[in-house]
Amino acid sequence: MEKAKLLQYFLAAASLYHLYLFIHPFTPLSYIFRIPIFDLTQVVRATHVWFIVTAGYLYSYVYPPRPSPFVGYILAALALIPTLYLIPKIGYLGAVFVLLAYVVAVAPLTPKYTKKLDLVGAVLTFLPYIYLVVNYEQLIYRAVTPESWDLVMGWILTLLLMGVVYRFVGGILSILALFFMLYNMFGYIFPPPWRIPGFGVDYLIAKIYIETEAALFGTVTDVSVTYIVYFSIFGALLSALKLGDKLARGVFILLGRKPQSVGRAAVVMGVIQGMVSGSGAADAAYVGNSLKDAFRRAGYDDVTAAGLVANIGTVALITPPILGAVAFVMAEVLAIPYAWIVVMSVPVMILYIISILLYNEYYVDKIGLKEIDIKKERLADWLKSGGWAGIVPILIVLIVLSMGYTITAAVVTATIVSIIVAFLTKPRPNVGEIIEGLGNGFKLLIPVGSSIVIANFIMSMVVVSGLGTTFSVFIVNLTKSLYLALIFVAIFSLILGMGVPPTATYITASLLTAPAIVKFATAAGIPEQAALLATHMFLFYYAVLADITPPVGLSNFAAASVFGVNPIAVGIKAAKVALPKYIISALFLTSYEATALLIMPTLITAGLQFTVITFFLKFILYIGAIWAFTIANVGWVAGKCISTSGRVLALIIGGLMIAPDWVLNMVGAGAFAMYYLYKKLK
Repeated sequence: MEKAKLLQYFLAAASLYHLYLFIHPFTPLSYIFRIPIFDLTQVVRATHVWFIVTAGYLYSYVYPPRPSPFVGYILAALALIPTLYLIPKIGYLGAVFVLLAYVVAVAPLTPKYTKKLDLVGAVLTFLPYIYLVVNYEQLIYRAVTPESWDLVMGWILTLLLMGVVYRFVGGILSILALFFMLYNMFGYIFPPPWRIPGFGVDYLIAKIYIETEAALFGTVTDVSVTYIVYFSIFGALLSALKLGDKLARGVFILLGRKPQSVGRAAVVMGVIQGMVSGSGAADAAYVGNSLKDAFRRAGYDDVTAAGLVANIGTVALITPPILGAVAFVMAEVLAIPYAWIVVMSVPVMILYIISILLYNEYYVDKIGLKEIDIKKERLADWLKSGGWAGIVPILIVLIVLSMGYTITAAVVTATIVSIIVAFLTKPRPNVGEIIEGLGNGFKLLIPVGSSIVIANFIMSMVVVSGLGTTFSVFIVNLTKSLYLALIFVAIFSLILGMGVPPTATYITASLLTAPAIVKFATAAGIPEQAALLATHMFLFYYAVLADITPPVGLSNFAAASVFGVNPIAVGIKAAKVALPKYIISALFLTSYEATALLIMPTLITAGLQFTVITFFLKFILYIGAIWAFTIANVGWVAGKCISTSGRVLALIIGGLMIAPDWVLNMVGAGAFAMYYLYKKLK
């Protein structure tokens, strides 16, 4: 049997394990036996991590990646330091295993790199996993005083995990994790206030590997186990069963064949897929593949089409009911109901969509694109041919959620129903397509899941060192004001997100900067609870925007690969399309009234009446501001090009409508009305 097929079977088995993991508590087996890989938190999380790391090396063996050598050399140098400090503590045989794991992790750098090293990595992951499964009870009591083989197994797994991240995400995230670890080891050499006593490598590895709520198997990893894996499986199955294609045909029936319809259809499909996806890159790839030909028939150039698609992909991260991984992490970190985050995400999601639609409308009008040459189809024919099947999975998710069940229950139910529905329509899927969907679902989890586990590692290292508090004090002393702090943190998040996925960007930024922002916001008169929610949503949205910020952005690369264009060019175009969103996302903390845009901060601190009135006024003003910013961005209004001075004026008017002052807001709204009417009449 060929290697690719065996890989697909392993990935499908990983998906089936997780699907059964959800069902297991409701089966008689859970009452008869105590099975560690299904019943014990630490072992379940360890099994999840083992599947991710093993799948990463097996996939790398079949489809060798080409990560950056430059980043790889930095990773290799940094990883070697704790490795060399560990070797004297673990004996000869342990040192051999650790060095083998190190070589496998950085193998793409070696001159005689062979795929067989990835196969060695896949086999090597068994050692720390089986060791933990067999010794989990004893390990609990050895967290403070680990034995040498505990250290060996912990560092083997950590190195192999970093190797997977290097191959699939790019290495910067692993480098960041090692920086935090090395700071914990050598913090005593830094001047105050950055100086810490320093910790031994054995203490840190025990934290990483043994403690359930620490680095590799902590709360953030549990988000991947409990939520993210099911979204990946669900989204991939929808694609394999061709249910997304059926949905795309229905969207065009409703929107018609105007040139703007392609962009509109992309937004609609992105939102619908985003309701059940939660992955920006996956959503961008889905929308791009579904509508690539339509974009080209309408006359969009590939870079612009890819830039629009990349932006639409990020909508998946903020579209209820299934938001991206960041939302679930936030719910865990803040200990708030997930429903609160859903409520807070809706208004800004709508503003995101309006921003993309306005750009699309003005771009099409300015370029003068043509009607789409696409086959007409009647709604009745679409329904008769099984088009209704594309809507059923989304309806199932909404129905199950409305009945009060968890988001995971909704996704698992919709996954099962999707398979049943696919067999009720023609052409019917075969078993191979279902296996492909299950396999692709876990394949999508490799970069996301490994990033989440490394993010948990970073979180643990920051907590151990206390760096979060020190960094927040640094921000307070550096910026001296809320607005400067917001600008500093926004830039910090975007730079961090250039090589780090949104989940890890949010976790790192929130650990290091959230306390300082909350302190400034409360000093500015915003109640602490409102400031806390608004701060984390601000960090959430800037982490999402990092997904489309050049030079690196997962959604940019996904869209670029679909259209066959340069990802850097796509990133620049995507950032231009996203210009109003960069501005709007920074506004949640400019005043207490601005937090009403998120609903929950003012609802829990000022009541319903204040929230409704303030939200309505701010929401209308922000729509006007996005409109003005888009006019300035595209340089087109009322069917005519506008001059540079006209664009600057539109930008200023938009700024007035979002200023933290009601008088300036009203002046801006009046000025925009006169500006638009003047351009229209002229």
